[in-house]
Amino acid sequence: MLSTSFDTIDTNIPLVVDLDGTLSKTDTLHEGIISVLFKNPIKIIGMCLALFRGKSYFKEYITQTVTQNADAFCYRYNLIDFLKSEKRKGRKIHLVTASNQKIADAIGEHLGIFDSVKGSDKNLNLKGLNKGAFLEEAFPDGFIYAGDHKADIPIWNAAKGAILVGKGETYKNSIARNIPQFVFKDEKVNIIKAWIKQLRIHQWAKNILIFIPLFLAHMSTNADALGKTLLAFFAFGLIASATYIINDLADLEADRKHKTKRNRPLASGNISIFHGLFGALILFCIGGTIALNISAGFTYCILGYVTLTLYYSFKLKKIPMLDVSIIGALFTLRIIMGSVINELPLSPWLNSFSALLFFSLALAKRHVEILKSEQNTTKIGGRGYIHQDWPLTLTFGVSSAICSILVMLIFLTQEAMVQLNYTSPGWLLIEPICVFLWVVRIWFLSHRKILSDDPVIFAIKDKTSISLGIIAIISFIIASYC
Repeated sequence: MLSTSFDTIDTNIPLVVDLDGTLSKTDTLHEGIISVLFKNPIKIIGMCLALFRGKSYFKEYITQTVTQNADAFCYRYNLIDFLKSEKRKGRKIHLVTASNQKIADAIGEHLGIFDSVKGSDKNLNLKGLNKGAFLEEAFPDGFIYAGDHKADIPIWNAAKGAILVGKGETYKNSIARNIPQFVFKDEKVNIIKAWIKQLRIHQWAKNILIFIPLFLAHMSTNADALGKTLLAFFAFGLIASATYIINDLADLEADRKHKTKRNRPLASGNISIFHGLFGALILFCIGGTIALNISAGFTYCILGYVTLTLYYSFKLKKIPMLDVSIIGALFTLRIIMGSVINELPLSPWLNSFSALLFFSLALAKRHVEILKSEQNTTKIGGRGYIHQDWPLTLTFGVSSAICSILVMLIFLTQEAMVQLNYTSPGWLLIEPICVFLWVVRIWFLSHRKILSDDPVIFAIKDKTSISLGIIAIISFIIASYC
């Protein structure tokens, strides 16, 4: 909202709007760079060389290399509503931006509210003094300017009215007092909460799988092993959070078109792309340093996880069935990490059970997305599935879940229950019963389109899942010590 009435300025005075940081919360150039990195990485060298030929040429290169869809930018919709209201009053609205002309034209066509659009070309970077000179020539009778950047100060001072958008409010004391100022206020964002949401700390619950080999090997009372695993849990959590940032950067366009994902901090513009990249780098460095000090084997597992995750984000997630197979493998890799950290032998039983179970759970989440999609949808939000695939996801998901239970039963009856590590091995049979009931519940909710979260995250919030988990833990304790 504007902090002061805007009606005091004659409607014959045109309103000129900036794009980056003003009409859009984010910088379209930064988004173009991200698009090159993720969608066309072979052009990275050319992009670096273009930078040496000047910023105008660099912008031209970016827009010619990747297509930035105007319907996927992070717009300030409250500002757009204000511009529409001014247009209805008869005021001319113009878009003048330092972004490339191709982007300006696309936005102008998409929004349909501008009387003209003007952007930079390979010879002229329309920012700061260059933009000011253009505006004074194009609008000799004066103009109102809406901007957000320090470079906009001389333009505001040459205008009939200054609209300070976003961070523009911090420059209000640099504008001449005789020029009417209007502060366009956004909703306040708690940056700490935004970062906590972006890091997805709640997703660290998945990393508890690292502890499973420790408990199955009856080493939970070993202080050294427990401390090392706790440290690995923290390091891996930082690495996982960094990969979530990279994944969200790669998915910006798809997330902004999604009903709920558009509210993610990066997609909504509450965290800038630059800060997101910098944050991911810091997390990788801290987590990697800790991993190196734990063990070389754990570090290799981390590298494998990051490589597979990034390749998944860039390409594999678009391949039906392979995407959920990768998710199952990433969960299993967490368990393998737990074995490697404490130099325990890898269990083919445990890893087979894990791969099958988490493949099923990944399909359960995908099954919900497919059922909720429109029947005439060609592909679902950046994935390779269509609505008609739901019988396949249901069949493969349920059957792999049953297979995981069978693997667990064979392991318990043929190996675990005949070993001397358990004082009351019969109680171990409670485990597959609990897992079976939980998986049945997950797929029941999934098929009814009720499951709205990742099944693992759902489990730590759902009372029934928590109850089954407690029963499974108690039965394991009784089998081990009673």
